[in-house]
Amino acid sequence: MNISVTSPSNSRLKVSRQLDSRSGIVRNGLFLMEGPRFISDLLVSREPEWVILSTDARGASRETAARVSGMGCDVLEVPPGLFADISDTDTSQGILAVFPLPEPDSVSIPGTGLILLLDGVSDPGNTGTLIRSAAAFGCSGVVTGRGCCFPYIPKVTRAAAGLNARIPILFDAVLPSFMRRLRPRTEFIGADPAGDEAAVLNRRRESLGLVIGSEARGISTEVAELLDRRVAIPMAPGVESLNAAVSGSILLYEACRSRRTD
Repeated sequence: MNISVTSPSNSRLKVSRQLDSRSGIVRNGLFLMEGPRFISDLLVSREPEWVILSTDARGASRETAARVSGMGCDVLEVPPGLFADISDTDTSQGILAVFPLPEPDSVSIPGTGLILLLDGVSDPGNTGTLIRSAAAFGCSGVVTGRGCCFPYIPKVTRAAAGLNARIPILFDAVLPSFMRRLRPRTEFIGADPAGDEAAVLNRRRESLGLVIGSEARGISTEVAELLDRRVAIPMAPGVESLNAAVSGSILLYEACRSRRTD
């Protein structure tokens, strides 16, 4: 159902404006997905609470809104100015959706397969890119420790291409406790410039946890003490390091190669 909304005091618009921060997302149990492609991809598995459509939206955005309306969900049509108050992008396509926040617990992350653990990764672009890579390379889940960027803020969702809603994510985890729970079946390997060559990730394992630390401080002492080994990416002389997203994505690829060729 399409509903024309022109007042910024509309209750659902007020809630939507709160979904740009961790506190607002957690308090409301909702998060934003923007753009017709990301929204359409997610509609395969879940329905939004409501959709906000700018009155100047065209093409794919209008088509996506019509699809949502056909599912029985409300589409709030708002003036461009009201839409811009909520949108997180400079060149928006004029549509965003409000979805229920996924609530996986530690049991939702299976103790088999490839698991990505983020330890102190605080940049939203890096966090989103790593989540996107984890989904692309078949990870069974992502675990973000305390101090990491919240995985459902709009900047992360955009960098993850919306895949943060399609892979199990456990956030605010106490990583040492999580790692102990999965021992001894899971082997934990951390990214470290002084580690072994990344080719060691190719060995087939029932369960592998790949740990990526912050760019500034690396892997924390408490987590490092629980690693089974460390790996590094060989680089040309004079290149000091790669950022967390690039290095993590390369290591995820290396880790998944043996799983795909077995």
